[in-house]
Amino acid sequence: MKFTSTDNIEVDRQDQQKINSFSRLNMQYHELIRLNQARKEELSRLADGKDEMELMDDDEKIPFKFGDSFIRVNVEKARTLIDEQVVKIKKQFEEDTKKIEETLKQMNNLKAKLYAKFGSQINLDDE
Repeated sequence: MKFTSTDNIEVDRQDQQKINSFSRLNMQYHELIRLNQARKEELSRLADGKDEMELMDDDEKIPFKFGDSFIRVNVEKARTLIDEQVVKIKKQFEEDTKKIEETLKQMNNLKAKLYAKFGSQINLDDE
């Protein structure tokens, strides 16, 4: 049976749940993308900071940010701390990349089901 744009298709409870699930997944997807972009920027800043430290003496004390405060550490310790942060951020990035892929699969599955039923009467694409 073909539907035209004038056909009214009833939205039952299951359909509404699928639409709501798609909406939640879409918000989660965009939040994960935003977080990973912020992590990329943080990795770039850390690499720049580490490069700047190459010109310094290993015993020189520099301010290093912990949370909302700064402590003075020698350059060698700062390099170690930066390396630890880089490992942690890369791990989070990889975990969220997997979540993005899973979320996208779920969204595509729901999108296919909803488009199969509603056709052009529903718009699930980002604009």
